[in-house]
Amino acid sequence: MKNGRRLYVGVETTEKVFLTFQAEATDKGGHSSRPTAANPIYRLSEALARLAKYQFPVHLTDTTREYFARRATLESGEIQADMLAAAKTPPDPAALQHLSAELETNILLRTTCTATQIEGGHAQNALPQRARATLQCRIMPGETQDSVRDTLARVLDDPTIKLSVLKPGTPSPESPVSASLISIVEQVAHESWPQVVILPEMSASASDSKYTRLAGIPSYGIDGMFDDLDDARAHGQDERIGVAAFKEEAGFTYRLMREISRQH
Repeated sequence: MKNGRRLYVGVETTEKVFLTFQAEATDKGGHSSRPTAANPIYRLSEALARLAKYQFPVHLTDTTREYFARRATLESGEIQADMLAAAKTPPDPAALQHLSAELETNILLRTTCTATQIEGGHAQNALPQRARATLQCRIMPGETQDSVRDTLARVLDDPTIKLSVLKPGTPSPESPVSASLISIVEQVAHESWPQVVILPEMSASASDSKYTRLAGIPSYGIDGMFDDLDDARAHGQDERIGVAAFKEEAGFTYRLMREISRQH
């Protein structure tokens, strides 16, 4: 949804790889009255500040190129031009820079790693012996755990910080775009939202589809939930969706499953 208008229903054919690292700094500790530059909290904080300023390189896939090409038909002006230019081979660097400045398009352009948890110290009057940060990464299809780890180590730029894997990634193959499925989704979606278009897309989140894809079963995530992009609270303690949007999503999913069952 954008400015109150329903734009598209996404058909997820692939997803980023979900991967978690831990960055840990340690020291011998001591009394807080004798501070040192080796303080693990300071060292880790400085490394995380470097990560906060870093962007992984742009990595477009067939799915994201097609997404931008089709999504451009729903836009106008500079945004439309940028999406069309990003879908070209090679993509326009200026267009990629513009799209990188927007959260919703930036996450489709590259791998992302961000700090989600931090802990350190053991007493108010003692120097910390340990400081840890959890780094949550969403890796573009085709990139590897090792390559991302190497990039993180370079960006953190502190060889005393130990970087380890907390949760390894599980890459899965892309599901082929099914013309018959797209047709059914379009038919059912237009019963409620006549103007929306259907777009193949890459999920920036993680889903259970990776397990069925790994088993050789083509799997798709159909997103008919029109939530507020300016009020995203997924996984927050106050995660929510509007009552009307929830009812619409439930009704759409029921009709879609019924139609797929009838035609197959």
